[in-house]
Amino acid sequence: MLFGLTALETEVHTELPIPAWGFGVLAFVFLIVLLLITLSIGKGRRHS
Repeated sequence: MLFGLTALETEVHTELPIPAWGFGVLAFVFLIVLLLITLSIGKGRRHS
């Protein structure tokens, strides 16, 4: 049983298609885009 679980863990393990720093850069760009969208939507609204 233990051998089966060990084999399953090593078989399922996959690497990311991009390096970790590339994933971080993509996440940062995605957050900046969301921030710009939020600012552009709220720019023309008056505050109560």
